[in-house]
Amino acid sequence: MSMAKNKQIKIAYLLPGSGGTFYCGNCLRDKIFIKSLKDGGHDILMIPMYLPLNLEEYETESPIFYGAVNIYLEQLHPIFKKLPHWLKKLLDSKSILDFAARQSASTNANGHEEMTISMLKGSDGKQSEDLDTLINWLKVHEKPDVVHISNALLSGMAKKLKSELNCKVVCTLQDEDEWIDEMRPNYAAETWKIIETNSEHIDAFIAVSDYFAKLISSKVDIPASKIHVIHNFIGQDYIHTNHLIKPVHSIGYMSKINSSFGADLLFDAFATLKKEEPFSDLRLIYTGGYTDDYKEIVSQIKKKSKKLGFEKDVEFIHDLSSKGKQKFLESISLYCVPSRRKEAFGIHILEAQAYGVPSVMPDIGAYAEIISKSKAGLLYDPSDPMNLTNTLRELLTNKELYNELQNNCKTSISSIFDSTVQTNKIVAIYKKCLESKE
Repeated sequence: MSMAKNKQIKIAYLLPGSGGTFYCGNCLRDKIFIKSLKDGGHDILMIPMYLPLNLEEYETESPIFYGAVNIYLEQLHPIFKKLPHWLKKLLDSKSILDFAARQSASTNANGHEEMTISMLKGSDGKQSEDLDTLINWLKVHEKPDVVHISNALLSGMAKKLKSELNCKVVCTLQDEDEWIDEMRPNYAAETWKIIETNSEHIDAFIAVSDYFAKLISSKVDIPASKIHVIHNFIGQDYIHTNHLIKPVHSIGYMSKINSSFGADLLFDAFATLKKEEPFSDLRLIYTGGYTDDYKEIVSQIKKKSKKLGFEKDVEFIHDLSSKGKQKFLESISLYCVPSRRKEAFGIHILEAQAYGVPSVMPDIGAYAEIISKSKAGLLYDPSDPMNLTNTLRELLTNKELYNELQNNCKTSISSIFDSTVQTNKIVAIYKKCLESKE
């Protein structure tokens, strides 16, 4: 496929929805990316999968494909493929899918291994009719030059998308291991193997960090020439640092509120600091939502804070809208998500930087990469139980260091992790793929 130099690229972007029940960094990344492409004059259509998108002002003209409830039932038994159209449509309604999103199983791979593998098999899987429905819709409504899939767990679509639409397929690599690592070992091994097979039908991969590019390369054999590292980014309209001079008094956490992301670890460090005289006014604010299986952690944090006598200094913000997030970010002066798991990137750190809030993060995964490049935070050693508390204390008491890191926040967002620069790199990859004759 060749392409004239000035021809506008038509892009269909496939992205799983989260239903808006918890903080989804990958969803935010997709939202910013899509806006940046549109602002640059590119023709891009969002196509939601599984659950509704939580993108607020960015409405999509596309229906939801592979509705989570329908594909779950189809996986259970072939008889559910014969449900009448009106019933399938009802099961794809926003109210039903929003309810499904609140269930713990919606973010847990354990028990969904066979469905994951079936999806990765594409036209040979149990969701082959859903793939045909998507392709037929694209033939009528979009006829894209490039189909961009938001993660490799959707790579089973690539072969048929290419053959039926005569398009190029680009795939982002971000946090696939989070899902696959929760599978039983035999299923996990098979999943990585199928992804490797599917990679033959993908023209380019975009890894969101050097760390994750190396991790994926250790799991699947993909030619190095196919993998491009382009960091996640934040748009210029997100920057709110100009007017901010924040007293160091509130620690903020914004992610799924669970043990994987260390919600309990942060509380323990906070509780230790609160016992020290300089930190009697210190506050801790959580946001990000949680599924049903982590309600107990939230309950335990509330009980402990009440027992220790500072329940008024621990707050949970449940509003996950842009306004709710703004309220949270404007109310904190220090950001920390002491994750136990290694994220592919961690765009929430950039959101904090956009509001002039330095971070304290564990020295794992891509966090070290972000902090090293931005110089807008500190890393701590997660193997030392007291290192988190000590690092928080250092930044809370060292005004000169705090001011230096805060000043670096704006520089980081406006140059290193700028949306225009990074989006142009992705468009260059699209063009290179389209110029290829393969």
